[in-house]
Amino acid sequence: MRLLLLLLSFLWLGNGASASPGRLWVVDPQGMPPAEQALTASIQGQLNRTQATVWVKGRGAATWVLEDLQKEGWTLETSTSPWPLLETFRSRLRGFITCQLNDASFNAATSLAGPRDAVVVDASRRQRMMDLGWTELFDARGLRESDVLERFGPEFTRGIAIHQPINKPLHLRDLAVAQRAFTFFDVTPQQRQEWIRSLGPRTRVLGWGLDERDFVGDVSAGGGVVIPADWALNLSALQHLPTPVPERPRSAPHAPLRDEERVVCFVISDGDNVQWLLNGFVEAPGFWASPHRGRFAVTWELAPSLAQWAPRVLARLYRTATAADDFIAGPSGSGYYFPSLSPTALDQARATAQSLAPAQLGLVTVLNAGGGLDAADAIVEAPGVSGVLYKDYAPYNRFRGAVRWHTGKPIVSYRHLLWEERRRDGSLRPDWLPEAVAQSIGQLPVGPGREAERFALVNVHAWSFRDSGGPMGAIARTIAALPPQVRIVTATEFFTLLKPSR
Repeated sequence: MRLLLLLLSFLWLGNGASASPGRLWVVDPQGMPPAEQALTASIQGQLNRTQATVWVKGRGAATWVLEDLQKEGWTLETSTSPWPLLETFRSRLRGFITCQLNDASFNAATSLAGPRDAVVVDASRRQRMMDLGWTELFDARGLRESDVLERFGPEFTRGIAIHQPINKPLHLRDLAVAQRAFTFFDVTPQQRQEWIRSLGPRTRVLGWGLDERDFVGDVSAGGGVVIPADWALNLSALQHLPTPVPERPRSAPHAPLRDEERVVCFVISDGDNVQWLLNGFVEAPGFWASPHRGRFAVTWELAPSLAQWAPRVLARLYRTATAADDFIAGPSGSGYYFPSLSPTALDQARATAQSLAPAQLGLVTVLNAGGGLDAADAIVEAPGVSGVLYKDYAPYNRFRGAVRWHTGKPIVSYRHLLWEERRRDGSLRPDWLPEAVAQSIGQLPVGPGREAERFALVNVHAWSFRDSGGPMGAIARTIAALPPQVRIVTATEFFTLLKPSR
């Protein structure tokens, strides 16, 4: 089994990068002007196309992965500017593309840089590049994103797009260049849907939008999925740093349920958010670094795409997990989309099943907008999927714990929310706070014939309770207020204990 998991992991990575120590250029962007940041990101993308060559300093994984590489014997060359890299790697770059960082030509230049083997240069640095002997391959000034797709669409990689605002000159753009991906941002819903359809079915859109529901809805309607990654650094390098991913810890065998017991599973949301997993997640005291972790069962949503884009991050989480930590795929499997709005729901379900094995996941979150639990039928039909945790867009617990069985697998809706939601008068909604949730759990019916009614999935909002211990602190408060005869379990245990009603 262990050998099979390792084989799947490396097949999923799909590259021939060597795991032996190498040489890495480390660029510190602290105090770097936007023009140099954009230049750095494009250089990084070009040089990291087939192996990890350039790294950008930052927080989270940008720090601890670098520390791991040093321990493994990698040679690090440091720089506070992109200009030495240009000189060192001149033979690997054909020239530059000029743009204005303050308008859509910046995204146009980012799109074109990949297929042209070029770097992105703001107009303010154009003369310096020419003085250094670099060739201007294209002047993108005045070009809109729509112009680029219409004129040069066949040059871009199908199946991937980058959705990034022009006020982020450094983050994620390395991956855009490395993948030769079309890059755009705030356009009309019709344009967004048409462009994603033009890039092919199941297109992965990395980045984020202005409004979550509108953005994810448009991507879904275009047949794509969202991978939140707008603040991600070094994805172009991380994908080429494979590492053995250990088997994730499993909880001890569960005891049979007693008639008087209620069963509760706490799930922390937003694990599809790749940029968060790369940044503050591991160090945040309300999340992975919580003093409560390991003291009670908790389930974490996790992006299966980490197995491809950042295997070292996935490996670290599994390596440092306790037996009380469980993992499920975040919304909605291979990426975030609304199944009820997707014209490619069957294909997306197959893609989800394929993404689960390398990440060692079997349970899948479905976050849907409109429709009902039957929207998850295609996902549970897929091999490798053992069940679905279902939530509606607003509120997540719209279906109040309802369970649907399809092909012998459960689709379970959330019963409760732990969430600091403010009402119009500024006060917090009381029934979503720990003490009220604990009281509601204590009122669940028990006894023979009430099997599903005594099970409760609790969604813990990742961005609430920041001043009181974060989501882990909220779970601890809820558990402290629970009455006797409540069993706290992981999602894996929850779905194992759940039986169809007779």
